Amino acid sequence: MVQHEGALDDRRSFSEHIVIRLRDAIRSGELADGSELNQIALADRFGVSRVPVREAMRQLQAEGWIDAKRHQRAVVRGIGRERILEILELRALIETFLIEKAVATISGAELTRLGALCDEMDATADHRHWLELNQTFHSALYASANSVTATELLEQLGAQVERYVRSHGEHISREGEADAEHRAILAAVAQRDIAESQRLVQLHIGHTTQRFRESSALR
Repeated sequence: MVQHEGALDDRRSFSEHIVIRLRDAIRSGELADGSELNQIALADRFGVSRVPVREAMRQLQAEGWIDAKRHQRAVVRGIGRERILEILELRALIETFLIEKAVATISGAELTRLGALCDEMDATADHRHWLELNQTFHSALYASANSVTATELLEQLGAQVERYVRSHGEHISREGEADAEHRAILAAVAQRDIAESQRLVQLHIGHTTQRFRESSALR
């Protein structure tokens, strides 16, 4: 039996909505590591059948947010310290690649916006707000690279680490140091200095990696 195209579109939109809501709940810490995701309960919560819920959970599993093995309950996937460190290493490789492309094409208006984001990060005392601004800064810095695949990979990797930065901020927070590093990177980009921009990006991520290595909260 051929399903009506409109029904497929509705199912897909329901599934995408569920993915976004659950992903945000995991990133924010609302759903902690090991939390069970019951398909029946989720279908009731979102007012849908179990079909879009199953599709959403398959996508979340593919993105690394949950474990949903056959004939076993689905749970929020935790990532250990070693995996976080590996993700940060991969992030350094991707950001080094992206910064080279961004330096060649970034506009004066984009540089001005990045400077304003640095000002906002300097001014805020709210850790969660700083994290949001930090994410926006890195996304804006690489937007002009016009590299969709690398940017998507960076977003997925960064989001996996972000929830641990949120929950253990008091142990790994380094806002003031990071703010200074952001401004140094921005200055090198404004000078169109690719080698220096790449060096500073690697140093920036390296300092974050070291803070994770030293954190007793993630052992």
